[in-house]
Amino acid sequence: MKIVRFRIDDSLIYGALEDGSERLVALKGDPLFQKAEPSGQLYTLEEARLLSPVIPRSKVVSCFQNQPLNRDEGCYADSASAEVTQYPQVAIKPNTAVIGPDDPIAIPAWGGGNTQIFVGLAAVVKTICKNVLSDDLDQVIAGWTIGLDCSLGKEKLGACQRRAWDTSAPLGPWIVVDPTFDPDQVTFNAQVDGVEVATANSSDFSYRVGDAFAKVSAMMTLLPGDVVIVGGMYLPEPLRPGQRIQAMVSGIGALENLVVSASR
Repeated sequence: MKIVRFRIDDSLIYGALEDGSERLVALKGDPLFQKAEPSGQLYTLEEARLLSPVIPRSKVVSCFQNQPLNRDEGCYADSASAEVTQYPQVAIKPNTAVIGPDDPIAIPAWGGGNTQIFVGLAAVVKTICKNVLSDDLDQVIAGWTIGLDCSLGKEKLGACQRRAWDTSAPLGPWIVVDPTFDPDQVTFNAQVDGVEVATANSSDFSYRVGDAFAKVSAMMTLLPGDVVIVGGMYLPEPLRPGQRIQAMVSGIGALENLVVSASR
């Protein structure tokens, strides 16, 4: 099953989408914070405008260092070392950075003109948690979605400026709720303007997905609705305004966004 957040005209609606179905079953309220009950309304995917499946109440945490150890030489690597340390390096993005499918990634005027993109697998937290054991993820997360961590490459910017700007955290297209989903056997594929530019598999990550999430929860308390990008891959080159990225993660789907220039 998939949890979907969408808009019909001026109404913001949460819904459930069964695998293989094109019919959205509208729900009463946010299923992350109350029991999921059908409202009696039905919609089709074609008539719905998909939004980010969750707006974190607190934060998005990105384990941007957790990437394939055997990445291709041509693939962009963040300045952080790929060496496995006790705790992965992370970045925190505010909920104002979150956008959804087809929303523009707007590079700020002061950002240097392009953005480096980390295509990640993201876990959506459903309960307050701290010091989670790596094998207990199913007890604390609602499901999985695609998360992009966009960062600026301009010199002399601080870590927060590089990653916390508005629109720098696309999420979507929905939250997959599937007890059989194996986050350690996920295939990533990214296309820019319709041309494949990068592929990876989570089995090659520096940290197992459960370990990465557990280490984040040891660093900080996670709240319902928080999103943890547990690992992913970098695109080989920064993206410029006018370019379109399509990020695909097996078992979840595809997330597409256009890069533009912000006016300020």
